[in-house]
Amino acid sequence: MNQVKKRNGTIELMRFVFCMLVILYHINNRLELPVVHGFTFFRNGKIGVEFFFLVSGYLMAAHAKREAASPLLESTRNFMRRKLFGVLPFHLLTYFWCLLMTLIFLVPKGLSVVAKTALTSLPNLFLLQKWGLETTEILTPEWYIAAMLWMMLLIYPLILRYRETFTKIACPLFAIFLIGYMTHLDGKLGGMNRFEFGNTVPKAYLRAFAELCGGVFCYEVTQLLRRLHWKTADRVLLTAVEIGAYAFPLYYAVSSMGQNYEAYAFYSLAVAVTLSFSELTLTANWAKIRPVYFLGRFSLPLYFAQSVPFVLLKYAAPIKTLPNRWAILFCVAGAFAAGLLLHFAAKPISRKLNEIAARREATPARAS
Repeated sequence: MNQVKKRNGTIELMRFVFCMLVILYHINNRLELPVVHGFTFFRNGKIGVEFFFLVSGYLMAAHAKREAASPLLESTRNFMRRKLFGVLPFHLLTYFWCLLMTLIFLVPKGLSVVAKTALTSLPNLFLLQKWGLETTEILTPEWYIAAMLWMMLLIYPLILRYRETFTKIACPLFAIFLIGYMTHLDGKLGGMNRFEFGNTVPKAYLRAFAELCGGVFCYEVTQLLRRLHWKTADRVLLTAVEIGAYAFPLYYAVSSMGQNYEAYAFYSLAVAVTLSFSELTLTANWAKIRPVYFLGRFSLPLYFAQSVPFVLLKYAAPIKTLPNRWAILFCVAGAFAAGLLLHFAAKPISRKLNEIAARREATPARAS
């Protein structure tokens, strides 16, 4: 129950909502569904990734604040171990599941194709996709997880080392500059196979860095809001702003608006995430129920599991020839079924990894 109380119901619910947006966007990408009267089938649903970067940046800053007195290297090591162990069971199970299916489908093309695919999938296994190595992306949507972890490894020690100078000054500047730079250069935040700054920096990691920094600054704004006195009328106004700030990116996800509006959707999400975490709005308590917390936890295995039906959609002839409506249903149902299997299969692995992490973190305390 204590763990449930610590989690923010609104954020947990929106985790699931934006996870579904990204999955439906990926389905649209694979089926190339048409625009109908100004609306699309989640053509801009990738905006959900911005939500996850913002939330991850916020939670990273909150954790760093609690660890302010800890040694930098030790705290960074413990934080990154926890983050890696949190995704590792889902990553490994889904990777080998999808790799096995892929290689089975490629057997008729010859052993050389099978061997090359297995070899070039290794960057995906070690979370090195988008770094420039030739990669067969067995888990295509996982670029976001890899980029988040690598950029957290860069940002977290900077928060500990430079504290408010970094979180209150550098982070908003990095976010504003880099969001504007990517939008100006490419007309969008997406385009994850591109390299920026003279073809030297992977855009996937630039995007992750900028938006995680945005989430860090959201944390600082939230702390400021909590120190102010708010009347009931003020809370009503904040609630209206929060709902509107979520409504715009949700509308954008299904609209035919150009990708140059992604930056506006990002800033709208930053406002929404800040207000949700502040718990000053009237939505603060409405979502604090166990089904919502389950949906929030389930969003991670569900995000990984979407790759399972996508492999079948790519290689299995009966699935490839399905009409669009049935292909959509197959992908959604397949992601949920695979997600539930991952959720339960990963539990013993997660439990063991958490025990290892707890022992490692306790070792310095015993030694001292």
